Parts: sequence; structure tokens; C-alpha cells
Amino acid sequence: MNLTSRRATVALIVLVASVAAAGCDGSSSPGPDSAGCSGARTLSTRGAVLYPEVGNGGYTSVHTATHTVYDANTNRFLPGNHVDLTDRATQCLSSLSLDFERFVPGHPKDGPDMRVQAVSIDGAPASYRFAQPTYPGDPRGPDDPDPRAHETSQHDPVGGPHHNPLPPACSPELTRAPLPAAPNYRLHQQLSAYEESRNGTQCPADKLVITPRTPIPGGRRFTITVAYTGTPGVHYDADGSREGWMRESDGNWMETEPVGTEDWMPLNDYPTAKPSYDFSITTERGKTAIANGQRVSITDNAPDAQFPHGSATTLWHAPMPIASYLALTIVGDYTTRVRIVDGRRYYAFQARSTPARIRAQNVAAMAQQVGVTRSQQRITGPFPFTSDGIVAGSPSTRSGEEEMESMIVLPGNGLGLVFGEAVVHENFHQWWGDNVSDANLDMTFLKEGMATLTAQLHEANRAAQTAGGPNTTAGRAAFLGYLVHQFNSLYDLGPGFWQIAPSKRSPAAYLDYNAVYERPQAALIALRQILGPPRFDAALTAMQQRYAGSSITEPQAEAAFAAQLPDQSAACRTRLSQFFTQWFDTAYDGSKPQITGPGLQGHSFYSNDCTAPRRR
Repeated sequence: MNLTSRRATVALIVLVASVAAAGCDGSSSPGPDSAGCSGARTLSTRGAVLYPEVGNGGYTSVHTATHTVYDANTNRFLPGNHVDLTDRATQCLSSLSLDFERFVPGHPKDGPDMRVQAVSIDGAPASYRFAQPTYPGDPRGPDDPDPRAHETSQHDPVGGPHHNPLPPACSPELTRAPLPAAPNYRLHQQLSAYEESRNGTQCPADKLVITPRTPIPGGRRFTITVAYTGTPGVHYDADGSREGWMRESDGNWMETEPVGTEDWMPLNDYPTAKPSYDFSITTERGKTAIANGQRVSITDNAPDAQFPHGSATTLWHAPMPIASYLALTIVGDYTTRVRIVDGRRYYAFQARSTPARIRAQNVAAMAQQVGVTRSQQRITGPFPFTSDGIVAGSPSTRSGEEEMESMIVLPGNGLGLVFGEAVVHENFHQWWGDNVSDANLDMTFLKEGMATLTAQLHEANRAAQTAGGPNTTAGRAAFLGYLVHQFNSLYDLGPGFWQIAPSKRSPAAYLDYNAVYERPQAALIALRQILGPPRFDAALTAMQQRYAGSSITEPQAEAAFAAQLPDQSAACRTRLSQFFTQWFDTAYDGSKPQITGPGLQGHSFYSNDCTAPRRR
């Protein structure tokens, strides 16, 4: 996700708890969470403050089929709307859960308002209820009767030691008026203080707990069908922004990072839950329906009671694993262009309401996606999907850009003006964030740092072209000079830039620009200098190959970079470990990371014996 529009909005405003499978032979008559084999209701670790409520254990997400029946004029899901979730049990399951935010506390006008009609497992009706999340690792279980186990906070413990010694069960939602504009690093502190008033309030009951007629044995593949209707909507984040299913005059817009998908469909809402998808979208005749993957067909339907003027059903097929926040469904009035280049299908959708001047800029920008993809393949390996594309929304769309898998979405406010940042940044996410996803929500800084770095590499290439070409001495000097200048400019920033550790953020700083985008970008420039460009690129390609369709942890990423160190001595590997700790895991008050890279400000990584830093 590119933060340009999200910052503007704000300015205006794995320990998985597993349960033993013993005794689950399918013969008992289970009560709620009985038989000692209920699935965990979170995939977060104890003490997590970034959305500790999300994710569900006891099963692996295999495939999701959405059957969206959507009235774009009223922004409502109609009868027949449902989702089929095919999963594989990793233990016996007398109960399991999904994430589904039916409504937002405070009932804001753009929040969801949905109702579940029925739940079944493999066609057999199943009982269901909604429950509050409990803090991860609660020894008393997910239905702990102590109300303190279900409280919201962005700190551990909740509200500090004088209020509630337990970890938070969920992150707060900011549903009031946005705060005044402020410098970025101070804004998160203001939001943090503002949200202190929410500490100790009860978490909403967003866990859809399902009890099958008989327990599901470990290893069995099964399909949950949830039928629901109503109005989808948005989730309010603790950084002052909103995400989810956003109402447009001709349908909807979508921006769902990190948890907004549960505001339009029930699912296992965690980045490591990566099923493949099929989308069936039925809406008014004449509307364009857009999703991930490749469009399979569009079928015209006769008028009926739900669509008196007729409807159309559009099918999309996405065989690749897709992280929860990257599943896409957009309906509206769009022009469509499809072309096949390099054996890959490229889609270009643009809102018909876009003025002609901006429409022309957008067309020119979208046409360059092929060249951008080819260039990025040289850095990080082959493009991972069989299709790519861009959706340019209307100029009135109030959201940021997002890297929905195989189909990036950008507000249609003149892509040509922000082409260097927006398209390059979001397209690189197809590798980093999409093909290789975050293993947890603390890891957002890696994918965003990668995407921010590649935008700078794009600008460095422009500098090289201007200087005489990338293969000339002057061009190579210009390329390196641009990156060195970019690093040094960031490294010279004052204390506020270094106050938040990228891997240790509060909900109010979830997408803090400095901690998530700029500081990781600077770290990766330094790392590129340490390893050398060929070895740096080799590390990226190796990670894409090893973790394709899956997710990556911080230690795994650091190990992949360490494997490319030119000097594999214990001293050099230790020094690289210190580099990662300083740049990714440490918050500073009046100081900054001391280990950088050759030719950069700060203390160089290298010295004669690779143990003692020296000034460059």
C-alpha cells in the first residue's frame, strides 16, 4: 500500500493457541467448544497489540468461492449472497471460528450492517453464534468469563499496570472526527493519547463461532457456507483511517488493508491464511464487476424481482493463494481494456466519470505497467501471476492506493502525475506482500520498505538515463549518487524520524510513514550497499522462490540476506544481525542506527576485520 492518500485522510482526521485433538472421534454430541478440540480464535501471539483479535486456528484455508449478489444502487447484499470457504482441519474440531464485522461500534453511517441467514458445513446446517475475542493465550479459553479478558487496548497490559494487567484482546477503532493535521511522528502520539479513552472498553463480538453437528476429524477437508445479506461497510483503524467496502455513486470501492475484508465477508482474516479464490458477482445489468485473477465470463440474466431491469453475473478465477486483505470485489461503471503481453493478461479499468484530461493521463500511465513489470522482474525474479492490472477509480474516490493481488487499485485523480510512485510501488507489491506475504502484522514494514525502495530504484534509473545511460560510467555514477543522496537525506532527519521501531508499532502507528516506509527503505539501501547489488537481488529472488504463495517471518528474511554476505565469517554475520536489530527492531530517543553501509553516512558495516566500525 502506498501511503500518499492514507496520510491525507489521517491528516484530515507463530504462537497459535492450539488444542489437543484427543477424544475427537465424531461420536460425541458437542456443546459449545466441547470435546477439547475447538479451534483457536486468533493467530496472534500473547501480548500482540496490532489486531490481536484476527485469525482463526484449527484449520488451513484452502479455497474460497464468493457468490456476491449486490444491488449497486442501494449498496446492499441481496438474498442469495453467500460465501463457500473450503478448509482442511489441522486438528479435531468441535467448533471453529471466522472473522466477520457485521457492524462497527458507534454505528457510523458508513459502517457495515449485515445479518447472517444460515451457516452449513458440507451442506448440513450448523449452529452459530457471535462471540467477543479473548486475548491470545488466555489459559481460561476463548469464552473466559472475566470481562477484562475481552478489553480493547493498543498497549500491553491494557491501560497500563494500574488498570488491567492482561494483554489486549483487540485493537481500538477510531470512529469520531479526525484529528487536526500534525507532523507524522507526532500524529501517532496524538492518536495514541486520543485512543487511551478506549482502553478497557469491551471488544465487539466479531467472532463467528460455528459448531458442526458432529466434530470434524483432523485432516478432513470441509466447506463452510455462510449466507448473509445487508450493507457492507468500512472498518475504522486506530491511525485515523478507514478501510473496507466503500460506497461510491455507481457501486463500491475497496481498500482493505489490514483487516477490512471482514467488513464485507466472513473469513479467516489473517495474512498467512491464503486460499485460492473464485468470484461470482451478480449485479445490475451494465455494471462492471472486477476481482482478482482472470475474468472467465459475463452472463446476462433476465429481469427478476431483485433486478427488475436485468442483471449480469461475472466470474473471475484466481488459482493463486491470496492473503485475506488482498481479496478484491469492485462494482461500478468502468471502461475496460485487456491485452496479452509476454503471455500475461493485463487489465486496465477506468471509471467512466473521470474527466477526459485525467483519463488520458491515466491511460498513458497504465500502459507503462508492462515496462514496469519487466524492469522489476530483473530485480526480484519472474512475475508470479498469469495476470496483472490496474483499476483507476473515480477522481472523487477518497482512499489510498492498494496492491490487491494481480489487480492494483488507484484513485483516478491523475495517475500520470504520481506514476513514478504509485504504479511502480504497488506493482512491486505483487511480489512483496502478495506472492510472499507477511507472516504477521508486525511485518508490514518489509513489504512496504521493498516497494518504497523499488520506486527509488526507478528514479535512480531515470537519473542514469539522463546522465548518459545505465551502461555508461556517468550513468552508473548517477544511479549510485541518487541512492546515496536518498539515504543520506533520510539519515540526517531529526529525532522524530527514529522514535518508532518498524517491527514494534502500536495500532495508532500501524502505517506510520517514517517507521513503515522511509526507515525500512533507508535500511534496504544500506543493505544493498553491504551485499552489493547482484547479491542483494539474488536474496530477493531466493525469497520469492522459497516462500512463493506463502509468507515470511523477519528471521527468515534476515537469514536470506545473511546467506548472501560476501564474507560468511561469524564476525560478519554477527555484525549483520546487529544491523537488523538497529534498523528494524529498535526505537530511538535522540539517537539513530549506527551501522550503515559502504559509501553512506554513519558507521560503515565493513572494516579491515569486519568487527570494528569505522567512519566513512
